Amino acid sequence: MFGIGTTEILIVLVIALVLLGPKEIPKIARTIGRGMRELERAKDELKESIEFEAEKDEEDSKKSAQKEKDDDPEPPDLGNLPSSRI
Repeated sequence: MFGIGTTEILIVLVIALVLLGPKEIPKIARTIGRGMRELERAKDELKESIEFEAEKDEEDSKKSAQKEKDDDPEPPDLGNLPSSRI
């Protein structure tokens, strides 16, 4: 996990316990947890928004391609016309 071993994590936790005290650590952990949750929600909303816009653009391009296909007249069939040779 991020190149941090168990020993390093324990050292950081002990230093936090000494500096902050046992009453402040749960408050800080809750605050960090809430922040992480908010980041996760923001990430999910952004992902959904990007996917929605991508699908919308894809549908629009399909509609415009179909419209162009419908608007283009087919060339006339020249097989039944008499030849212009004299």
